[in-house]
Amino acid sequence: MDTYEIIIAGAGPAGSAAALQLHKLDHDLAKSVLLLDKAVFPRPKLCAGAVSTEGKVALERLGVNFDLPSIPIHLTKFVLPTGCLTFQQLNHFSIIRREEFDHHLFQAARDRGVVTRDGEAVENVVRTADEVIVQTSKGEYRTKVLIAADGANSIARTKLGLGRVGRVMIGMEVIAPLVDASIPGFLEHMIHLYLEPLNHSVPGYCWVFPAVNQGHPLVSLGIMAAPFGKEEVTSVKAVFANWLSGLGLDLDSFELKAHPALRYEPRASCSQRRVLFAGDAAGVEPLFGEGITSAIVLGTVAAQSAHKAIRSGDFSFTDYEKQIRSSSIGSMMRRRHMVAKRLYSKPKLARRLLRHGIFLKGVALLTPPRAGAKITWDSVKELVQLH
Repeated sequence: MDTYEIIIAGAGPAGSAAALQLHKLDHDLAKSVLLLDKAVFPRPKLCAGAVSTEGKVALERLGVNFDLPSIPIHLTKFVLPTGCLTFQQLNHFSIIRREEFDHHLFQAARDRGVVTRDGEAVENVVRTADEVIVQTSKGEYRTKVLIAADGANSIARTKLGLGRVGRVMIGMEVIAPLVDASIPGFLEHMIHLYLEPLNHSVPGYCWVFPAVNQGHPLVSLGIMAAPFGKEEVTSVKAVFANWLSGLGLDLDSFELKAHPALRYEPRASCSQRRVLFAGDAAGVEPLFGEGITSAIVLGTVAAQSAHKAIRSGDFSFTDYEKQIRSSSIGSMMRRRHMVAKRLYSKPKLARRLLRHGIFLKGVALLTPPRAGAKITWDSVKELVQLH
């Protein structure tokens, strides 16, 4: 049975970022780190692929270049029943293909001496006072610290008794040629977020993102539902199909991808003795489901905590949740959680929040101050006059 100082389960952005941060903190320790994933890289992943400015800064700190095919985003439009709210700033997002992006990070960790194994699934996790035993499809390992970054369907969470009842979100996505869709006002370097699902009792939004490709322009079209209450949610697939129909598209004509996500809860446990959860296994903010940046940052926070534990011998991780909450990404996730809970759990309140004045204030509060950033509002009446 092989032994490692630290094992990282899951080699997506959170797991790979944790491995890269451990190498940055201690080159020698990184040689005793095992990074494994059930998939074989490069592998497909349901995701619109937006990496924020903060995410790119976090990558730079890890010494990872962003030299990948991408589409810069300068405009984000929130399409509301009463009009359009537009956030404008050069390069506030970059759209990437997750298949290429995740492989790039995984390869960077491998190139720096981290032991990497893809195509090896975690099947069981046993935690004792002195170690964690990780059983996989190909072997069994012992470690002092496990960083569980194995996604919303985390085996580590399940085996260690951390449930996800009441926290499951759902995402669905199709990729379509832009020329086939009727999307008013859509330009190459913008994304659209539609809050129309709220009108059909689905707590979430639909999205239109440009998709990176080598040929004709494509768009990622998706829906995210983030239920908070116990009320029965209308069929997400049916609402998605109806929304696509309004764009002139038939859902049955496309390959539908669907995957759960775990909602981040500010007061929920993200650690146990000798175990840290990061990325989707810890949760993503439920307002917009922006997971890539939070995964990268939480991966680095987990690595810092693991490194400190190895040096000190204290594996309790009693301050891990506090470190997350006090980080910039933790602060962002808490604020968005607060707004999402109000918007998605109470339909009557949601209708009041959708009035442009209140929603404008909310988006302004959720957006960190940035040079050159501009938020504008066009009411339905104004949009009609423009056309």
